[in-house]
Amino acid sequence: MRRVLFFVLVAAAVTVAAWLIAGIPGHVVASFGSITIETTAPFAILILIALAVAILLVWQFCGWILALPGRGSIWRGRRVRRQGDQAITRLLVALAADEKREAWREARRARRLLGDSPYTLLLLAEAGRLSGRDQEADRAFRALAARKDARFLGLRGLLRQAVARQDWPEAMKLAKQAEETRPGTTWLRQERTELALRTENWADALELVGDDERRTAYYVAAADAETDNTRALGYAKRAWQQDPSFAPAALAYAKRLRLAGQEKKAQAVISKTWKRAPHPDLAAFALALQPDNASRLRAAKRLIDSNPASPESKLLIAREALDAGSVAEARQYTERLSAEGFKQRRLYLLTAEIEEQERAARQAQEAAEAEARKIREAEEAKAKAERDAEEARLRAERQRL
Repeated sequence: MRRVLFFVLVAAAVTVAAWLIAGIPGHVVASFGSITIETTAPFAILILIALAVAILLVWQFCGWILALPGRGSIWRGRRVRRQGDQAITRLLVALAADEKREAWREARRARRLLGDSPYTLLLLAEAGRLSGRDQEADRAFRALAARKDARFLGLRGLLRQAVARQDWPEAMKLAKQAEETRPGTTWLRQERTELALRTENWADALELVGDDERRTAYYVAAADAETDNTRALGYAKRAWQQDPSFAPAALAYAKRLRLAGQEKKAQAVISKTWKRAPHPDLAAFALALQPDNASRLRAAKRLIDSNPASPESKLLIAREALDAGSVAEARQYTERLSAEGFKQRRLYLLTAEIEEQERAARQAQEAAEAEARKIREAEEAKAKAERDAEEARLRAERQRL
């Protein structure tokens, strides 16, 4: 409908224009040398319009002829682009099908057709990496890194290559360059954290990990790895402050305090952690400096004052009481644990030791009693022999008389 309306309007405009031109009065005379042409004004106008249209057509034809080489280049470019796109499609299909050699061949073909564009270089590098051509992949990633618009892609690929061959110094350098190129990237932050952990660069790890539940463990690791006792003490203190119930943090802090000559404070740290979460390693540290078993038992009783109801507390006292020779006290605590339903191998082994010592004590007592009985019997036999000898002497004297 719109086309019909447009055609009607154009026809009307042409009709009106023809009518207006036909209504123009006058004659036009043109002389060319000896030739003179005379015509009416409307016809002269029509001739001029036709001449203008002819000139325009000739101009357009000349432009089309001159543009033929460029049109050929555009056609060839489109053909190359189409072939390159086909090569990339085949490359992606080969990668999806895990056909590594085919992917590598199509990647090289796509690069030859399309040039060193970011996506051809990236696909070439990935195809080279998957097909085991690490050097070619490395060169492609470096070419990407050299481009301003694809530098991060190249650095990421190089970083993955360095991590794969465990070249940690190179990986750290590439990670820093990638951070400068695109700061704040979540993936890069995770990679830098993993690299810091692999290289035991705890300062960087603590800076990168943020508010993470692993932060306490990193502080402990940093304290253990630090050679300077002051800095190690600072790391251990922060670890313990973040999680006072974490036994490794308490031990790291207490050890550094002990090295610094602050034994009382170290014992206080162990006691506070024992109150929250008793652990055998805490007890081992707290009792390590005691000179004998009796002193260890007294120190153990002081330690469990903060948490006497804990099974670990009762097990500790039972152990130390047994070592100190107080078998009855040890038996008392193990029986409490058994009554409370505490079932661990440590309790069973400790109970077996108590029973063994009790059996040994009974056997020793029985042996002592048997020995005493034999001594008593020997003395009685000796006294009887002496009495018998005296009686015999007396009888012999009476017979002589």
